[in-house]
Amino acid sequence: MKIKKKRRSANRRFFLNIFALVLIVYGIAALPPVGVAAFLGETAPLLPLGIISATCIAAGFMIRHFTDMHSGEVRHRINFATTIITWLFILFISSVVYYFGCEGATLADSLFEATASLTTTGTGDLGISSVPVSLQLWHSILNWLGGAGLILIAACYLQSWSFSGHSLISAELPGNEYLQSSSSYRITYRNILKLYAALTMIQFVLLIIAGMPALTSVMTSLSNISTAGLQHINNGVITQLSMPVKVIITLFAFAGSLNLSFIVLLIIRKARSPILRSESFNYVLRLLIVSLFIAAMIAVSSRRDFFPVLGDSVMQTVSFLSTSGYIITDCVEWPLICKITIVFCGFIGACAVSTGGGIKTARVDIAARTVSFGLFLNIHPRAVRTIRSDNKFVRQDQILSANLYMALFMAVFIVGAFLLSFDIKEASIFDALNYSHAMITNTGTSICEVGVQSSAAQFSALSKIIMSLEMLCGRLEIYPVIMLFSRSFWRSEKRR
Repeated sequence: MKIKKKRRSANRRFFLNIFALVLIVYGIAALPPVGVAAFLGETAPLLPLGIISATCIAAGFMIRHFTDMHSGEVRHRINFATTIITWLFILFISSVVYYFGCEGATLADSLFEATASLTTTGTGDLGISSVPVSLQLWHSILNWLGGAGLILIAACYLQSWSFSGHSLISAELPGNEYLQSSSSYRITYRNILKLYAALTMIQFVLLIIAGMPALTSVMTSLSNISTAGLQHINNGVITQLSMPVKVIITLFAFAGSLNLSFIVLLIIRKARSPILRSESFNYVLRLLIVSLFIAAMIAVSSRRDFFPVLGDSVMQTVSFLSTSGYIITDCVEWPLICKITIVFCGFIGACAVSTGGGIKTARVDIAARTVSFGLFLNIHPRAVRTIRSDNKFVRQDQILSANLYMALFMAVFIVGAFLLSFDIKEASIFDALNYSHAMITNTGTSICEVGVQSSAAQFSALSKIIMSLEMLCGRLEIYPVIMLFSRSFWRSEKRR
C-alpha cells in the first residue's frame, strides 16, 4: 500500500513539474506579442495576452515553489497523460486569446485556430493575415512552440531528468522510434532545440537581407521552420513574393522537414543509423522524382519551357512534402494529375523527428519493404529472408510500429472524412476526404483547393472540433489522443 501511495505521489509531482515548466515557457513566449500590442495600441488582444502571460508565469513559478522537484520513477502511461493534458490546457488558453482578441470569433473558431497554430497546420478560420499584428505574431510563436514541442522545451530544463527520460519525449516527438542519440537523449534533445533556434535566426537574417520587413521576417522565420505554412502573408498564398524570398522559404521549409537528430549527429560525425541514412536519401529522391514529373506534365500540357517550370514545381513540392501547405507558385491551372500527386505527398510527409507532419518517410519506406518481403515469401515460401535497409537488418519492433501507425493513420483519416461528410452540403465524399487529409497530415490545404488556402468557415462547430482532433492526432502521432478514449488508460492502479 505504501509503495502504491508513493508511486501515485511521484506521478502527481512529475505531472506538476512538467505542467509548471510548460506554463512558464508559454507565459514568457506571450511577452513579445504583449509588447507589440502595447506599442501599436491594439487594445483588443492586449488584455487577454497580458493576463494569460502574467497568470501562466506566476502559476508556473508558484507550482514549482510548492512542488518537490524530484519525482522518482513514474509509469509509462503517465508520460502520455502528461503530454495530452498539458496540450489540451494550452490549446484552451490559446483559444481564449483568439476569442477575446479577434472581433466576431466564436468559441469553435477560436479553438480551431488555436489547434491549427500549435499543431503547425497551415490553415485557419479567422484569416490571420487580417487580424491585429500582435495576434499574427502570437500565431507564429505558437507555430514555433508547436514545432519544437512544448514538452520537449520544458523537459530539457528539468533539474531531475532521471524520472522523465526518453519515454516522456516519445509521447510528443514525431517519429521518435527513429531518433538517434549521441551519448544521452537529453543531450540530443537540447542539440535539436539549438539547431532549431539557429535555423530560425539564420532564416531571419537572410530574409532581412532579401528585403523583407523586420517584423514580417520574424513571423515568417518562426512559421516556416516549423513547417506551419505562412498564414500571416495573404493567408498562405505567397505567389507575390520575390524570387530570393521564395528560395529562402523553400530551403528552410526543406531543412525543417529533415530529421533534426540526424542532422545534429551528422554535424558531429556520429550519424550511423542505416535507416536514417536511407530515409534521408529516399526523401530527397522522392522530392526530385515528384518535381520532375510535375514539371514534365506542366511543360507538355501548357507548352512551356521545362526548366522554368521545374523551379516552380520543386518549390511547391517542398511545401507539400514538408506539410507546410503554403502556395508558393500559381498552380490553379496545373493538370489534375499534378495536383493529386503533390497533395498526396502530404500523406507521406516529412522525415521522422522533424517539424513536418504526415506518416513520415521512414515508416513508408519500411512499409514498402514489408510489402515487397510479403510478395517474395508468397512466391518463395521456403526461402529464408529478412527485411534489410542499407544492408542492415530492420528490427521487428520497427516493422510492427511502422505498419501499425500507418493503419491507425489511415483509420483516423477515413473516420474523420466520414464524420465530416455529414456536414458538407451539396458536395461529394471527396470534399470530406480532402479536408480530412488536410487536417490529419497538418498541411491545411485540400486537393480541391491547391491554388487557394482552405477554410473551415463552411463547417459547423462540431465539425471544427472533429478537425481539431484530427490535427492533434497528426501532431501528437495519434496514440496520446486515442488513449483519451480508453477506459483502461484512466483506470487507477487500485482498480487494475
